[in-house]
Amino acid sequence: MATKSKKTRQYLTRTKIFAAMIYFIGVLTLYLSSMIFLNISQNWQFQAVATNSYYETQNFRLRFDKLLNYVINISIFYKDENSIEAGEHLSREDLLASFKNYYGVIDGVITQSTEVNDTYDGLIVKNTIPENLKNNFEEYKTLVETRLSQYRNMYIQNQLEVYRNMKRELNDYENFFYYLEDESGMKIAGNISKEGISNMTRSIILEGGFSIDNLGYYKEYHNEVLEKSGCKLYAAVREPLFPGDAFYREQEEFYMIKRSYPILIGISMIACIAIIASLLYLIRVAGQKQRGGEIEYMVVDRIYNDIHIILFLIFNCVASMATLMLCSIILYNSTYYLWTYIFSTLLGALLIVYSTVWLSFTTSLSRQIKGKRFFSNTVVAAILQKISYLFSGKTFCGWIVFLLMGYGMANCIMTIFLLSAIFYGNTSIALLLLLCILLFNGTAAAFCARALGSLTKVMISAKETSKGNLAYELDLKKISPSFKNFAEDVANIQSGFKRAVEEAVKGERMKAELITNVSHDLKTPLTSIITYADLLKKEELNNEKAEEFVNVLHDKSYRLKQLIEDLIEASKASSGNLTVTKEKINLKMLLIQAIGELEEKIEKAGLIIKINCEEETNIYADGRHMWRILENLISNIIKYSMENSRVYVDIFKMDDMGVLIIKNISATSIDITPEQLMDRFVRGDVSRTTEGSGLGLSIAKSLSEIQNGKFEINIDGDLFKAIVMMPIWIEKDTEEIEQTTEQ
Repeated sequence: MATKSKKTRQYLTRTKIFAAMIYFIGVLTLYLSSMIFLNISQNWQFQAVATNSYYETQNFRLRFDKLLNYVINISIFYKDENSIEAGEHLSREDLLASFKNYYGVIDGVITQSTEVNDTYDGLIVKNTIPENLKNNFEEYKTLVETRLSQYRNMYIQNQLEVYRNMKRELNDYENFFYYLEDESGMKIAGNISKEGISNMTRSIILEGGFSIDNLGYYKEYHNEVLEKSGCKLYAAVREPLFPGDAFYREQEEFYMIKRSYPILIGISMIACIAIIASLLYLIRVAGQKQRGGEIEYMVVDRIYNDIHIILFLIFNCVASMATLMLCSIILYNSTYYLWTYIFSTLLGALLIVYSTVWLSFTTSLSRQIKGKRFFSNTVVAAILQKISYLFSGKTFCGWIVFLLMGYGMANCIMTIFLLSAIFYGNTSIALLLLLCILLFNGTAAAFCARALGSLTKVMISAKETSKGNLAYELDLKKISPSFKNFAEDVANIQSGFKRAVEEAVKGERMKAELITNVSHDLKTPLTSIITYADLLKKEELNNEKAEEFVNVLHDKSYRLKQLIEDLIEASKASSGNLTVTKEKINLKMLLIQAIGELEEKIEKAGLIIKINCEEETNIYADGRHMWRILENLISNIIKYSMENSRVYVDIFKMDDMGVLIIKNISATSIDITPEQLMDRFVRGDVSRTTEGSGLGLSIAKSLSEIQNGKFEINIDGDLFKAIVMMPIWIEKDTEEIEQTTEQ
């Protein structure tokens, strides 16, 4: 039992929703892990994966190179601030190129025909300036005379700022050591002795184009300034690194990233397992609510499977290209954080959409395979099915389609030959072809006429059937083969209708006989029971118990008699086996008479009936049946109304119907619907302690309907409302009173 319950829970909707949540949580986790891995790795160009030590990374080498260049530039190239301010390190070519670029001067005839003087405040003209360039020459001359000297000073200040920044940054490093000496071995600069550097593990010695490398990668390092100077540079990095500079901070970041990789890989593996497990589960239970249960298809399953697969492959291609594009943008535009965030969000949204499409596609295929309709739900299968249906005989014969195509093609070919014969002047061949065309089309016309004649016969047969003439027989021997199947279907419908009518007539006859026989068989012994009960009541029994039993027997026998009469009447009314004689009836007067007949019972129940009838309402109905309807409704009110309450009756005209509405308050709550209350043997008193057979409302409804009227019940809390609608009496009908008998 527990095993069965466990299997059932696997197919519950909430379990499927939970698995889908696990699937999407796994997708999001995998995406976030990948983005974190990408973000922490791209700054290191994935070196944290490929290297074991910070000293082996490209970041360390670039930073070490930068500091070496700082030492060489500060100590050898610039030397001191005085030499920079004196312009000793100023390159004339670089200065002029920077000046022209800054002010947008383009080299051409003017710059080639002139030269800037040594004081940078004027031009020396080497060649003649063309007349059409005089204005441009004056502008260039003014620019050089007024701005070049100032720009030279700004250029020197920029060099001075660069020098100071390099010196300041170099002094900030606690783990970088250097010693620089000239060709004679004299110290130029350094923050440690060369012996101290030689004792360090991570060290390098640079002299011209040669290096002694303990770092393992500076064999091809060259610095033009160092090589020309003939100086010798000792440099080293402390191992292990001390806190306080960029080397240490970068090393900490490196090892933090390296420690993060196993965690990210573990989370990604768990996410992958969750995705695969939940996907396999959803594929297994797709379309079913229990093991081996019926497959329930979804809207997406209406798509043909081959079309679905093609659309899925196209989506895969588009999604893959979009993913590659977004990844490249994220990788190569990492400096623009806002755009990186935007494109990362787009990539995540694309991944969710792709995961949704993948889940929908795989579960749809699972449902199709389980339902054994994978091939049948394809375009190919649909085309084959249409073709097979065409030749199945369930529609017009398939060969007719090809016959019509052949007829058209034959006419076209003969017409082409005829026109060709006329064009080339072959009169005899043209006449022969014309005769062939006439004979061919005449034969086709005769065939069509015969087929259309058959169709006419089939249509006449169908029309006769619709009129109720079931004796009409269709001669299938005279039907064209084109409409043979159609004619057989119509003939089968006729025979089916005929059998159905015969069965219905037989059933009605048996029902009438049953009602007659049962009523007779029940009334005979019941009459004897009632008679003897009456005789016993007249006898002096001198026994209170016996008298009580006789009274019960007397009441129950009369109640049984009334029940049998009601049942017979209800059966006749529902089957239509009652004679209906319609006449003009004053609905208000008939109601007053019915109330008068039951006045004693109404007063005993303490009911007050209020009649509201503003205009005379005459209906066209059977007086006997209307009397029984009103009697049943009033009896129902007497039995079930709250004592000492009011009953309201409204009589009015509405369109072509006379309407009678009776409203009363029920003594007990009504816990069933109006439809159930009008069923046979159903009473508003669920305890069934009151008198009545439960047939009164059913009889009223049946009697209303056989008079072309309507009977409805509305219940609003304890308010009971019965509505009777009958056709209005129209004066022109006085001359022509219909008597309708429905068997």
